[in-house]
Amino acid sequence: MTLITRITRLFKADLHGILDGLEEPEEVIKQAIRDMEEDIATQERRLEELRTVLQRLEREAQETTATMQEITSQIDICFAAENEPLARNLLRKRLEMARHAKAIARAQEETRAQSDGLAARIATQKAQLASVVQKLRAYEATRSRHPWAPSPCAPLQGGSVITDDEVEVAFLEEKQRRSGAAPGTP
Repeated sequence: MTLITRITRLFKADLHGILDGLEEPEEVIKQAIRDMEEDIATQERRLEELRTVLQRLEREAQETTATMQEITSQIDICFAAENEPLARNLLRKRLEMARHAKAIARAQEETRAQSDGLAARIATQKAQLASVVQKLRAYEATRSRHPWAPSPCAPLQGGSVITDDEVEVAFLEEKQRRSGAAPGTP
């Protein structure tokens, strides 16, 4: 790895660290919750589409079965009338319908598997979302009980930083108070 690549990577890491420090954790979590809810809604729409496809395939399978039964009865009539050429054509048609029925069955199986997998993913994501929402509520409850406690990433109220001089003056005042001397007297 070249030196420039390492410096670039270090600079990016520092920049991302600074940006992470500026972000408000509550807002980041709320945005993550909105994103999760949107993703779940999208997946639920996809699941509904898959269920609609399954219903269509089921109707198509029933129609194919009914058509095959009808062709079988027509084949019986052809054999009874000793019309072999027509019987052959109907047998071809029935074989085509049988292939079509197998294709429908495979499509149903694949769609059912996709639907079941998607339903399981949605359930998992809903559980994760509920966990995140619960943690956010607990965090907000903690913050409301201790409004003085700043967020670990948020700037202090007022945006000011305590300087060393302020600490030194407070230290000297506290030292005088403890020694029993009045402030401002030597």
